[in-house]
Amino acid sequence: MKRDVLSVPIRIRQAQRSDIPHMARIWEIEKGEGGTSEDRMSAYFEARLHPQKALLPRVIYLAEEAGELIGYIAGHLTRRYACDGELEWLYVTPQRRRTGVASNLLLRLVAWFKEQQASRVCVNVAPLNTIAHRFYARHGAEVLNQHWLVWNDIAAAGRQHEENSGGTVAGLR
Repeated sequence: MKRDVLSVPIRIRQAQRSDIPHMARIWEIEKGEGGTSEDRMSAYFEARLHPQKALLPRVIYLAEEAGELIGYIAGHLTRRYACDGELEWLYVTPQRRRTGVASNLLLRLVAWFKEQQASRVCVNVAPLNTIAHRFYARHGAEVLNQHWLVWNDIAAAGRQHEENSGGTVAGLR
């Protein structure tokens, strides 16, 4: 299967407060990167938890397939590392990885950052997470330092996706 192209339709929508327990539940299976506890997710969603130099607004998008949550992405405006925006979390369930879900979530967040006029966007990635490093690099991110990657122009993530996938965002509704 070609990367970044979905074989079945998914729906991407903005998260609501009632989605937070479901987000935490799918993340708790692995407790890896890309999420955190329900309490911290709730506090982030409700703007009670502020990552370093974070600004409002913030947003969370969900990916659903046949009504089932299969992934999410979150981001906010920031001043960290002279960035305009920060990708806070990106998580996709193990069985749906490498099928385009993460790319499509990223593209939705890219659109949100563009709506917010945030062009320089950063993301924290563990140095040993080579899968995440490759994913973000494929979408145009560059190394900022040992723990951070940056898009100097977040629109590059959308352009890079178009080049890699032939311009399609398959499976979105």
